[in-house]
Amino acid sequence: MAVEEGVISVNPAKGLLIKLPPPAQKVLTAQEAQTLLRAAKETNHSFYPIWAFALMTGMRSGEMYAFMWSDVDLEAGNISVSRQWTSKTGIGPTKTRDSRIVPISPELKVFLSERKLEVTGDFVLPHLRHWTKGLQARVLRDFCLSIGITPIKFHDLRATFITNMLAQGVPLATVMAIVGHRRMSTTDIYLRLAGVNVKGATAKLGYSLPKAMENNVLRLMPENA
Repeated sequence: MAVEEGVISVNPAKGLLIKLPPPAQKVLTAQEAQTLLRAAKETNHSFYPIWAFALMTGMRSGEMYAFMWSDVDLEAGNISVSRQWTSKTGIGPTKTRDSRIVPISPELKVFLSERKLEVTGDFVLPHLRHWTKGLQARVLRDFCLSIGITPIKFHDLRATFITNMLAQGVPLATVMAIVGHRRMSTTDIYLRLAGVNVKGATAKLGYSLPKAMENNVLRLMPENA
């Protein structure tokens, strides 16, 4: 996550195997995501366009920071993700060094069209000081706490996008292509988090709870005892 957020350029622990309990991954429910967007919009929060774009594309922080209008094709309904920004190296190739296409949803098309009228310059999203300094996770967490939803980190916006896509029945391979996962095992983590792979399984149990017995009194002793 530190590499993806641009805090460091190379993972210094690559190759080391240390058994630790996995960190608790947090995601927003669809309702919480809606609450976040509505509250940020109503308060005119400076991070609103960034949070909205993250929840609609699932892009990494550095990829969004480097995202330009030249990467948008509204007519074709696609955006191209081919670069990222880090504080160490500036703008360069994506984490996997691959390019990918993210389809533009109707909601995202409206967002981009409105955004185009509001801003000037090459970059789609504002390069806020807190974002540039790597403080975006703290800003998001504090705002989530202030509106009473799950306090997530910035990277969890991407996780929220992935889990909600899977929950809506989007095929695993399609989600992998959109978010740029090379290994299915990576996306499987989000599949388990969304609970899609086990949904409905407990409804197939071969036993059930006894139903309530109406108008049936169990007498333990004879009436004339």
